[in-house]
Amino acid sequence: MLVDFQQALADLTASPELCNAVRADPEVLAARYELTERELGRLLAIVRHPGMAAACTVYRMNRLAPMALNIRGTIRALGHALGPLVDDYWREYPRGHAHFFIETDRFCRWLQRHIDAGHPVAPEVLPVLAREAATVRDALAASCVEAMPYLTS
Repeated sequence: MLVDFQQALADLTASPELCNAVRADPEVLAARYELTERELGRLLAIVRHPGMAAACTVYRMNRLAPMALNIRGTIRALGHALGPLVDDYWREYPRGHAHFFIETDRFCRWLQRHIDAGHPVAPEVLPVLAREAATVRDALAASCVEAMPYLTS
């Protein structure tokens, strides 16, 4: 059960949406995780604490950091569209990758698929994304052998 408690805490920190769902209906936790009463009580206290919003923000900023460092122009070109796009990306990929180039490459590939599927973006996004995504792929390939399985999958 400790494993479920730890996973629930990690999931809550990563998802303001999950926090809101648990605040609205505490049974969400019981349905998703095997928790003792004590663990459930602690998680409910944590999710209701005002500091939980800050914890979620810090987590999200850590997820955004690789992109802010590696594809600054794309982020800038996306403008106000970035927030909803990042939310969609994080829903599809709820776990970040510690390797900044892998995380950024995964976002670039996801964004390109999203655009190819018809999601409208400002025209200036396309050439910037293409240029920065290529730079990230090159850096990733040169960064380490660890990335090779990722690049070939």
